[in-house]
Amino acid sequence: MSKTVKTASFGPLRIGALPLRNNLIAAPMAGLSSLPYRLLAIEQGCALAVSEMVSAEGTLRAHARTRRYFANDDAARPFGVQLFGADPDAIGRATAMLEEEPVDLIDINMGCPVKKVCCKGAGAALMGTPGVAAAVIAAARRETKRPLTVKIRSGWDEGSINCVEIAKIAEAAGADAITIHPRTKRQEFKGEADWRFIAEVKRAVRIPVIGNGDVKNRDDALRLIAETNCDGVMIGRAAVGNPWIFRQILDGCDLPSPFERGQAAVRHLGHLCDIAGEKIALLSMRSVLPWYGKGMPGVKAFLQRAHRTHTAHELEAEIRGFFL
Repeated sequence: MSKTVKTASFGPLRIGALPLRNNLIAAPMAGLSSLPYRLLAIEQGCALAVSEMVSAEGTLRAHARTRRYFANDDAARPFGVQLFGADPDAIGRATAMLEEEPVDLIDINMGCPVKKVCCKGAGAALMGTPGVAAAVIAAARRETKRPLTVKIRSGWDEGSINCVEIAKIAEAAGADAITIHPRTKRQEFKGEADWRFIAEVKRAVRIPVIGNGDVKNRDDALRLIAETNCDGVMIGRAAVGNPWIFRQILDGCDLPSPFERGQAAVRHLGHLCDIAGEKIALLSMRSVLPWYGKGMPGVKAFLQRAHRTHTAHELEAEIRGFFL
């Protein structure tokens, strides 16, 4: 007998022992899912924000740069930390270290397609080594009672789609939920996400399944739930510079005004300066500002001016001049 298809909605979701106010989650994105991004996402209705991926080995070395990835603020909770690595022992010990941090959930990255991650057997490479994947998840499970999730892809390439197999392995190893981005490693972020694989994973496991990929607005989110029966929606690139997408999905509200965009960009810059210092903040904002200004008249000239700034004060002045 097939499982009953749920009515598309954005109601509460429970992952393990963690209750979430709704089922919208901010995706972990390298170089983007910083504390300022997570703060804004939570403010706009997101129920859970996850850090950019953090090296398990780096966590064990406790380098200041690595620790910055899981720095957080109570206003940005619930908060998940995404670990990556292919050594079960390192994953286990890193998970144990995070028990001392204000972290609400641990996520294991099994979807990153970047070469420097995959060449070490981590990220999406774990999709091709089910035994190692099982050991990695089990090692994390042994070290934490907090909710444990796993983020996967559909497979390595079109000839090796194995997301259902990996999802079952993750469930058996103790994962409390699965997130699937239904592109292959070979696709990276190109082409279309094939939501059929989200539906297949949902039918195969009993734990919650979170769908990710190509959700750009409320209609997309509703359609994803309706077509796949998934329990939650994870939003990535569509939320960068646009934390209001969570509010729009929940309430169907209007697009943000230029004033709102500018206020958020100024706050984003200020938070980055506080947690990472001015130099890193300037570099980080250069990658985020195109998203804040997307579609606005004169954005190209604004970005050129922004790239010529040398201090946070100068950059803030350019942001205020353009948006406010």
